[in-house]
Amino acid sequence: MAKEKGKTETLKQAKERLGISRTALWRLIRKYNIEVADDILDARAKRVRVTDIDRIIEEGLRIRHGQF
Repeated sequence: MAKEKGKTETLKQAKERLGISRTALWRLIRKYNIEVADDILDARAKRVRVTDIDRIIEEGLRIRHGQF
């Protein structure tokens, strides 16, 4: 059985969902070693896995609530 790759979103969608700038998103991508893929339909766009962005959100909430 093939491994499911999961849903992706553009970097623009990810930064809007996180409420951060493009620069801040790239910092998080480097910090968490998030894989970035080219969008096959738009050569200018890049895509990331939704689960990777969800992981950043969850960690941010844990830190905000004092659960290191």
